[in-house]
Amino acid sequence: MFALPSSPTRLGASFITLRAMQHLNWKQAPWFKFFIVLVISFAFYLLARDTHTHRVAKYHDLLAASNSIAHPGGKSRLVQTLEGNERRYRYTIVARGKFIEKSGGRHIPAFPPPRGVASTFGGYVLWDMFIPSFTCPFPMYRVGTLADGGKWVCGLERVMHNRPNCIVYSLGYQTPASSSFEQDVLRSSSGCQVYGFDVNAMEGAPTTWPWGGIVSDRSRVHFNDFSVANRTADTYRSLYSVMWEFGHDFVDILKVDLEGSEFATLVSIIADSEGEPLPFGQLLVKVHIGRSPDMTTVDHFGQWFEKLEWAGLRPYYFEISMLDVNTQRAAPAVGYWSFMNIRGEHALLDDGLPEYP
Repeated sequence: MFALPSSPTRLGASFITLRAMQHLNWKQAPWFKFFIVLVISFAFYLLARDTHTHRVAKYHDLLAASNSIAHPGGKSRLVQTLEGNERRYRYTIVARGKFIEKSGGRHIPAFPPPRGVASTFGGYVLWDMFIPSFTCPFPMYRVGTLADGGKWVCGLERVMHNRPNCIVYSLGYQTPASSSFEQDVLRSSSGCQVYGFDVNAMEGAPTTWPWGGIVSDRSRVHFNDFSVANRTADTYRSLYSVMWEFGHDFVDILKVDLEGSEFATLVSIIADSEGEPLPFGQLLVKVHIGRSPDMTTVDHFGQWFEKLEWAGLRPYYFEISMLDVNTQRAAPAVGYWSFMNIRGEHALLDDGLPEYP
């Protein structure tokens, strides 16, 4: 009798032809009235939906004017996710300041002695005030042991696909005690290069020590018995001079475990960058509070932490080391932090890369 139009979103397609309606016996087909009304209503709904102008979220005021998240080619889903994360992170920064003031101010000890529920400081410690409120936009991987020495890494598979010969720098102290991370990186990849730096290396040890013994291709292990950017050491070299010597323009993962010297080391790296994006994609750092007199209060840690934030580092993971707590009943003064660099250009910011598991 009649045919529905091929495009129901056009206005002319919202009605059955006049000829078809004239030949239709309405009394013999009362059910058809309901069908016609339903078709017309649905067609108008589609028309209204197609002509609606969608609202676009605006995030232009979220990032620093000098350097923002790299997003060549427009606003992809990754870019919008990162910008949304940044907006929420900045809300957290404001909330942090208010919470610190409410808890007694920045001058309070990082870990006040226990004084019962009615403590002068409300019973809070440093880790209650600084939290990893940025979100890794990709799957996270535990690299290394489940306990001390292992690290959580953002988008490891994406990094390795983008740079099969990825570069990992490991700044350590007494490296053999905690090298499960480096060993796991070497096992998980066929081309990633691991560069270790430890001024406390054993005299006469081979340059591949201690990781060279667990991989067949020792050419991927590069151990150096000097410090990098650690101004508390007797001798050190800047991160940029070391990268230049090895011919590296970028480090995919920077791991720092320096038993208290991590504060001076990272401040030195940030100062040497002179405001430019840091030359690494993510930072994995073991933080030791109270190992030096300049890192005992909320203000001490806060000033250092804010330098990292200013440089574009955003914390996406944190966990407390329970070794000292369990063995010595000491304060939870050691923590593992994972940071993502939201400045510059690297795999975690590149929305042109394919999606990986």
